[in-house]
Amino acid sequence: MSDPGETGLNLLLFSVGGVHFGIDSEQVVGINAYQGEDAGDLFWFHNVMGFGDATVTYLSPTVVTIRCPDEQPYRVIIDLMEDIREVAVVAILPFPPLLEPFALQKGMWGVLLVEGRMVLLVDFMRILREKRAEAARHGGYR
Repeated sequence: MSDPGETGLNLLLFSVGGVHFGIDSEQVVGINAYQGEDAGDLFWFHNVMGFGDATVTYLSPTVVTIRCPDEQPYRVIIDLMEDIREVAVVAILPFPPLLEPFALQKGMWGVLLVEGRMVLLVDFMRILREKRAEAARHGGYR
């Protein structure tokens, strides 16, 4: 950052199914290559984000362990980690009012332009809260 007074955020940038995403690196406590394991605390990103019936092929699946205050961490399988980049908070754009309720429900909280690409910013803690609320309504994780 050129201005030391400017607030920055370190983002882990990745893509899944050709869509670019970013998460606050402060939410991440671990990054490991996916080894084929199947566990109750491990979720495929495209399923959590509701890609629908789209077939998603992971080229380089990576397990990201998410820090959860006062709870056990949980793990999400992402694909194609691209970069860890510091961005100015003022560069982050909110979703348009029409899309904002849907975006927030899916754990997305902002949009950033990085090298001409739109990057959707994701809050994994919000996703976990939504997933647990859904599980409580339906009697367990799906």
